[in-house]
Amino acid sequence: MDDKKRVPEKQLDQQELLLQLNEVEKKLADLKARWPFHSVQPKLVAEREDLEEERDRLLGIINSL
Repeated sequence: MDDKKRVPEKQLDQQELLLQLNEVEKKLADLKARWPFHSVQPKLVAEREDLEEERDRLLGIINSL
């Protein structure tokens, strides 16, 4: 393997985390765009909470690198 082409593992991990964060942000934006003005279904609330928790978890990991 050519050492010049190797990406440091930490950088690779950070890139993967950033990709995951981007995907979560897209899902969250899509959910907010579909958010009804009235009578929000409990499953939408739960999905939003899950996405926000995942976003916060990923941000915490990224910031600790």
